[in-house]
Amino acid sequence: MAIGVLMDLFRRHSRFSAAGAVLLLATVIMYSGAVLEWMSSSYAHIFMIFWSFVGGMVLCYMFLGRTKNMMPNFLIMYNRKKEPELDDLEREALRKSCPVCGDPRCARHRPGLSILDLQPWTSLKVTEKVDMALSEFLELVLRDFVYTWYRDLSTDEAFVDEMRVSLRFILSCLIRRIKKTDLPTFIVNKLIKAAMSHLDKYVRAMESAPPGADLEKATLELYGSELHCVMQNRRTELQYLRYLSGEIFPYILPARSLKCKSLCALLRELLSASVLMPAIDKIADPDFVNNLMLVFLDETPMAVATEPPSHDVDLLAHFSQPRQAPIESALRLDLPDIMNNQTTLFRFMQFLKDEASVHVLQFCLSVEDFNRRSLNPDMTDQQKMDLHQEAKMIYEMYFKADAADKIQFPADVTAEIKSIVEGPPEGVTRLRTSTPLFSAYEHAYGLLENTFLPLFYQSDDYYTMLCGGRLPTNIPKSASRSAGRKSMEPFAAVSKFGNKLKEMLRSNTGDVDDRLLALYDDQEDQTPDISPMEPYEEEELEDEIEAEFIPKDLSAWRVAIPRAESRYENGKQYYVYIISVQRIDIREGETSGPSGWETTRRYNEFYVLENKLTEFHGETLLEDCCLPTKRIQLTKPSQEFIDSKIAIFEKWLQVLLTKPALRGSELVHSFLSPGPEFETRLLTDVNIGKMLKSVPNKLVKEKGQHLEPFLQAFLASTETTKPRQSKPEEIEESPKDKMERKIAYPIYGNNAAGLVSIHKTEPDGLQIRALHGAADFLLYIARTVYKVPTWFHHVAMAARIVGKHALEGYLDSYLAGKIEQVKQEHQVVGLIHLLRDVLFFDNDPPRTDEDKRVRAEETLKEMKAFLPKLFVMVIGAEKQHIGTKTIFDVLQKPRLNKQLGYVMLDLAILEFFPEIQESSDIQQTGN
Repeated sequence: MAIGVLMDLFRRHSRFSAAGAVLLLATVIMYSGAVLEWMSSSYAHIFMIFWSFVGGMVLCYMFLGRTKNMMPNFLIMYNRKKEPELDDLEREALRKSCPVCGDPRCARHRPGLSILDLQPWTSLKVTEKVDMALSEFLELVLRDFVYTWYRDLSTDEAFVDEMRVSLRFILSCLIRRIKKTDLPTFIVNKLIKAAMSHLDKYVRAMESAPPGADLEKATLELYGSELHCVMQNRRTELQYLRYLSGEIFPYILPARSLKCKSLCALLRELLSASVLMPAIDKIADPDFVNNLMLVFLDETPMAVATEPPSHDVDLLAHFSQPRQAPIESALRLDLPDIMNNQTTLFRFMQFLKDEASVHVLQFCLSVEDFNRRSLNPDMTDQQKMDLHQEAKMIYEMYFKADAADKIQFPADVTAEIKSIVEGPPEGVTRLRTSTPLFSAYEHAYGLLENTFLPLFYQSDDYYTMLCGGRLPTNIPKSASRSAGRKSMEPFAAVSKFGNKLKEMLRSNTGDVDDRLLALYDDQEDQTPDISPMEPYEEEELEDEIEAEFIPKDLSAWRVAIPRAESRYENGKQYYVYIISVQRIDIREGETSGPSGWETTRRYNEFYVLENKLTEFHGETLLEDCCLPTKRIQLTKPSQEFIDSKIAIFEKWLQVLLTKPALRGSELVHSFLSPGPEFETRLLTDVNIGKMLKSVPNKLVKEKGQHLEPFLQAFLASTETTKPRQSKPEEIEESPKDKMERKIAYPIYGNNAAGLVSIHKTEPDGLQIRALHGAADFLLYIARTVYKVPTWFHHVAMAARIVGKHALEGYLDSYLAGKIEQVKQEHQVVGLIHLLRDVLFFDNDPPRTDEDKRVRAEETLKEMKAFLPKLFVMVIGAEKQHIGTKTIFDVLQKPRLNKQLGYVMLDLAILEFFPEIQESSDIQQTGN
């Protein structure tokens, strides 16, 4: 009875206050020795035990009361420093300083010119084997996803070389951001917590679903509005990956690549459709998850490197090298050519003024002038004094710490030049024989050549210098013709190039060639003898032709069929539909054309239009707006039948005008325009009069030199084009079919499309949101999944107060050690090869259902054996099996694995790119 009362008191005490429970537990442990001593000696120790108990209570309160009832980590050896590496801090300081003057608070020079912004691979070293593995993987990406179509377009490697540099830029930025992330803390506090939330939803679905229900579907329904948007269907998944790739591009691509839409689109497709989507599909495969679990549960220690690591190399330096020799471009000027030409030098100086860095060029020019005058071996004392004074001015303008035009030179160069300019004038000759001034010149010259010159090539100033000013966007036709006849300023550079070519030909040929070239020049200067009226007629003809072939925007047309009428022709009755057309892009009173009209079409003409649209645009265009089956007219249709089709035909025409592919359709335009019966009006009318006027002018202009090709082309245009007969073996797979095949994955179907309905759901319980740290996660699994006894849970909660921080510190250090082992050379190479084999060399026959079943049983067996034996003794074998089976089952649901995988992917993106969180929330949870 007394024991029962004590147990009840202990139970109430532990339930009332976990802090009290741990104090009692700590007191019993700390002073059990005193109790034994009291039992073996005298009763004098009663008072000592009492006061020791009180002292222990006070001492524990002092320690625990200030740390939210948690004892701090008493395992000092497992307190890991959670700071970035020292070299990262140094690079961050360098990144925040001005690359020109070195001032961290510089507001004058170009802020984006950081060495890490332009070349993030600077000082980024990897071992040679890792670099080779990365290069091999990227070469396979280019081989399978770029060269397969690019070789059909061009043999020039310039585009692929640019892609190599962009891929190197992307990987360098990703590696730098990963290095700045505390991976153990991120894994425990975010990834594992997301997994706990996922497991909690599955457990709640098990408890609420009826027996025999589909737990995967029930769990997805429990997610409700929190279900990731990629689970809607496979196409949404691909679109999300494209969006996600586009969001991170501003942080992993150079600024000049972001301006190239084609390169960004290609890289986005490579990253989303060819890398991320197949990788996530493979990782979320339950059979692959079981394989990972077996690797994790394997008690065999990680493989030890059998040979020392290879030497360090620059990241992907060899991979990014151009594959073809640089081609000398007539449009590209080197820096010496720019500096030796006054016209180009002026343009370059104007560009540097806009960049607030013209003083770098001024320094180079000043040093060149200084060197020319210092090479005089017979300098007088006065000349030495003048040079010394000039050297002092150069130092004060470009080297001194408080100079307005300071350039960030190496410290040793600055110190040596300072000692020379502060010395006697005779020492100025040392600048001629020593290296500091030459080193400073090379530094500034390299800054111009490697940093500012590439930017100059991409500036408007450079293209204006080559091609002249930009043409106005809106030019009247008459003004454009007169301007084109009077001057050719935009093509001045091309004209100069042609003149140089003639001069080169003249210099390499004899007198006969000179006379021929002179004759050619004379013929160019001659103009055809045309009467003053002919140019006017030619301009009028061109205006008419241009007006005729101006594309019509049919999306601005509104159609309606208000009624059907009966007409008579040659004594026979027939019915027509009155089609009312209104153009909303033309207002009343404008002379550019009528704003509305009516036309008539018969019943058969609608089906003629449908057949012609299908013939020219394919059947897919009209899948959503097909006309009803045409009636076989054995008898004359009645008025009721014609009227019943008014709404159908009207709706069909309105849908046609909304299709982007038909906004300029000549067929639809002809159908809606007044004219003869549509069956005989399938092509645009040919104006013979205009053709007869334009052909002589064309022949006079070209002087008959292209007469035969013109006549052949004209003759071919009068013949009906014969359809080509295609051979079945030559039919290639369409891009749409390729994409459908790429995104197909049998075990996922169409993700959660048609399985669940999005609805508002309750958020995670308070117990999930209150979990922080590995100790809380273990207690949650013990209580919720394995259903531990109440007394064990209370004892564990009491021990949590004492050992939570110590346990988490140990696990944090253990996880950090494992990550360091994974970062070893042979492990990194193995992971890269694993990803390579999954994406490119997965040629093994598909695993059978029996193989998958055997692996699943082995995984479940290893998971049971992973639990400590003492814990199994407490909960029993039955609860061990049920709890482990619950965790195992949640990993066998492919759609649930994908849901969890994308949640973790979003967390990783937000961790590596916190700038995205500030601008927008990328984790979409449904529409």
